[in-house]
Amino acid sequence: MQTIFFFDLDGTVIDSSHRQGETLDDWRRMNTPENIRLDEPLPLAENMRAAIQGGLDVNILTSRVMGQADLQWLIVHGLLPYGGKTICRHEADERSAGTFKLSKLLSYSQKKRIRWDDLRRRSIIFDDDADVQHTLRAQGFRVIDPESFNTVEQLTRGQK
Repeated sequence: MQTIFFFDLDGTVIDSSHRQGETLDDWRRMNTPENIRLDEPLPLAENMRAAIQGGLDVNILTSRVMGQADLQWLIVHGLLPYGGKTICRHEADERSAGTFKLSKLLSYSQKKRIRWDDLRRRSIIFDDDADVQHTLRAQGFRVIDPESFNTVEQLTRGQK
């Protein structure tokens, strides 16, 4: 059975720290096309891009409310999975990131007709959010925190 990869965006494959605020309202206010264009790929983005180009089963699983500017940014950077496999939040959805993503994985399992146990066994999830890590690991998912990978890669690049 093929592995299914789920990548978070912010703090995982995209540095959007210039758009962070203290609250969800701050994030929404700063979520403009102009600010989105200032986002930068993090080192893990190279692995995501390679997985997409290699034909692996890559999905985006983000708590973002995705707009056209987000999709355009992903296309420009080669990070939109084939078929636009993007799972994102609706504007009115204010659940915690962990609860939101667990719900979306359950829907994914049902939509793709993959048994829940098989989805947990086949999935690798990259996410920097502690709530997501805790919630999904508690359900038996493999969740990789990209922080150390991104930090090591950035340090290594700086030494070259």
